[in-house]
Amino acid sequence: MRTLLKLGLAVAALALTAAVAVQLSAQPQPQQRPQEPKSEDQRFQVHVTEEMRQHSRINDVLYFAGTVYSGAVLLLLLLGGISRRIRDAAERVTKRPFLVAMISFALLIVAIEILEFPLTYYSDFAVPHRFDLTDQTFGAFMGDLLKGLAVSLVVGSVVAALALLALRKVQRWWLALWLGSIPLILLMVVVQPVILDPIFNKFVPLQNAELRTKLLTLASRAGIEGGNVYQVDKSKQTKTMNAYVNGIGPTKRIVMWDTLLAKMTDAEVLGVMGHEMGHYVMKHMWKGLAFYLAISLGILFFAQQAHDRGLRRWGTRWGIRGPGDPA
Repeated sequence: MRTLLKLGLAVAALALTAAVAVQLSAQPQPQQRPQEPKSEDQRFQVHVTEEMRQHSRINDVLYFAGTVYSGAVLLLLLLGGISRRIRDAAERVTKRPFLVAMISFALLIVAIEILEFPLTYYSDFAVPHRFDLTDQTFGAFMGDLLKGLAVSLVVGSVVAALALLALRKVQRWWLALWLGSIPLILLMVVVQPVILDPIFNKFVPLQNAELRTKLLTLASRAGIEGGNVYQVDKSKQTKTMNAYVNGIGPTKRIVMWDTLLAKMTDAEVLGVMGHEMGHYVMKHMWKGLAFYLAISLGILFFAQQAHDRGLRRWGTRWGIRGPGDPA
């Protein structure tokens, strides 16, 4: 209990340190501003304000502080014996290892979400409101957060149980996990536009028929055939603008945020989509996937080395029984 209290205080101190660092980063920092190049067309003059700099500094600090804080949360759950108690609670419900793993993962995710909520609230709700980047209510924010949690529980618990099964049954589980991740990632790319994304927003065919024709013509010139054009009601969550091309095969689509359509002319929208289509044509998604798989192969290999050594050295102390133990 004393160790758990110390770890809890350490996590709280990290959260306080992160908050102070974010606050300090928001203070104006006088500096010499370079002379901005002049342009005859006012639309193409870039004006970087002090408010933009503050927003950027806060996001930078939140990114690094959040990474450290998330690591501290995981250490708290492991070293404080909470993960072991989560496994024991799951075993009181069922003795089947696969179901124990699913329940353990679900309880673990809930615990992590609760412990990380202060930073989540500040970064995803308080900061956007401070800089007038959203009108979303707290209730709607919590609704989206709970939807995301539900998706993580449903999808993640099954994947986690399969991963732990591989740890128990396969000697070189790092390779098994890597090979298993390939079809899973491809499946997620296919189903995300039609199953996951609609959970959070409403997607409808682009209402502007003239713009839809122009976009499809532009896509055809870029070699993107058979894509559908949709608009999404992102204005209920943000005032920022974006557009993208996602999906593969039958789920391939062009998507534009309604904020983009409201603030830009048709010509500007076509310019934005030209950029997004460029990612698709240049196969950045596939190149990114290949890069991710190459990196994950190395990470999983070293993960097994660290896991096996750590298990031999600290497994008994932490109450971990062996490979594939949800704790």
